[in-house]
Amino acid sequence: MEITVNRNGKSIRISIIGAVDNENAEELKYELQNLTGEDFQEAVFDLSYVPFITSSGIGKFLIFYKTLLSQDRKMRIEGINDTLLDLFKSIKLDQLFTIEK
Repeated sequence: MEITVNRNGKSIRISIIGAVDNENAEELKYELQNLTGEDFQEAVFDLSYVPFITSSGIGKFLIFYKTLLSQDRKMRIEGINDTLLDLFKSIKLDQLFTIEK
């Protein structure tokens, strides 16, 4: 799994390439924790190249989302494939933050 962060004004774009499995979820958690101290208003995740995410990976997204929410910031997911979109909708993540294909 590769994680790239690009800054654009008051938003950051986090691109993830590869599967977010249980092992990679810890790396994702570390990277996201580092981002919470930075100055931005919206975090946009590009999941165009993520074939699957384990429950541990989803948990890391939720922890990050809750942290952002407590800081009055926003989170959005873009480029999600149909399988992940169905999964995210089935656990109602689309009701917490914007998810776009």
